[in-house]
Amino acid sequence: MPLQSVKRRGMRLTQTKSQFDAIVVGGGMVGSVLALALLEQGKDVLLLESALPQEDWLARPPLRVSAINLFSEDLLASLGVWQHILESSRCEFSQLATWDKPDSKLVFDASEIGESHLGHLVRNEAIQLAAFKRFTESAIASKLTVSQMALESLEQDGTGVTVGLSDTNAQSSSRLQVRAKLIVGADGAMSRVRQLSQIGTSGWDYEQHCLSITIKTEFATQAITWQEFQPSGPKAFLPLSDGHACLIWYDAPRRIQELKGLSEQALKSEILATFPPLPGEFSVIQSASFPLTRRQANHYYKNRVVLVGDAAHTINPLAGQGVNLGFQDVAKLRNKLESIDWADGQALEKVLKDYEFSRKNQARLMSGVMDACYRLFSNSGSIRTQLRNNLLKLANQSQWTKKQVLKKAVGL
Repeated sequence: MPLQSVKRRGMRLTQTKSQFDAIVVGGGMVGSVLALALLEQGKDVLLLESALPQEDWLARPPLRVSAINLFSEDLLASLGVWQHILESSRCEFSQLATWDKPDSKLVFDASEIGESHLGHLVRNEAIQLAAFKRFTESAIASKLTVSQMALESLEQDGTGVTVGLSDTNAQSSSRLQVRAKLIVGADGAMSRVRQLSQIGTSGWDYEQHCLSITIKTEFATQAITWQEFQPSGPKAFLPLSDGHACLIWYDAPRRIQELKGLSEQALKSEILATFPPLPGEFSVIQSASFPLTRRQANHYYKNRVVLVGDAAHTINPLAGQGVNLGFQDVAKLRNKLESIDWADGQALEKVLKDYEFSRKNQARLMSGVMDACYRLFSNSGSIRTQLRNNLLKLANQSQWTKKQVLKKAVGL
């Protein structure tokens, strides 16, 4: 079944198919991969996604990029997704560097943990598109229903979840009710599933925004990604394939807004004046900004509703671990669900409680580490400056410390 068939099925949800094992709301990177995991367990899955991926997305310059670590690579490969990601949409890196001052540079190398590389920088849309291509393979395609209908209501009882859907793309409005044993909210930071389930959140907005800048390079593809901490906020370089790279600029919201208003040539001048030297000539292609937030769902499940990815947690993207946390959610939930009968409410409650305990603690730990780094490096006071320089120097000199940090970062 070609990918176009999945797209055509996007609006073909009728009352003739009203019962599913699972409804996954959100077909982005995390949601589509989770749907695959459930399909491979033989479950009937309804996937709700308003914006189905288009094959011509990859013809556009990259903008949204994720640092996929080794754990996530293995997960994607095990589900048949990695094989569908074109090499032109991913860039392997074997080194990672960070510094405050040039003499305190901390460099991690894949060889230090016996690996050939640390991960890949991958276009977000390439991961989603690869998952949808995997949907088309005959072994699992018959178990999947994809719909662009919108989630309007959600009601639970002891044996399942009933959801109300509306057809927002049709000229004449239509509504439908479907039922499932489990509903998964993979619909992002503003999760409709979380809201309808009355699951609250805690967190805050950071005092900085982020500008992501795509550049066209005239230098060779790099095997290193780096981040320099500056008083105004970190500046990072993400190598990409196909002659592109991505620059990440953290700064005050007003400054980011000023940068967004510049011409491409003027923005390049600001980059040259602010960033560490790049390996060669480049031109600015496009840019986009977003605020930095920390959010934690008060609960990761409620009866037969469970949250994954940004619907459950958003963290400071300082080390690019957000989507990796989401894929870890997928792996944990897959392992917990495969050994039980979903009709058994007590068994389901137990595994979802275990899932919440494990994943919530991990997300809190990662958020805490990112916040500590954010506070330590977002301060230009002389005492903190000396402290962080000393810490980076000590870490760089300790092979044991570097190995432990590196293993954690790549998910080993």
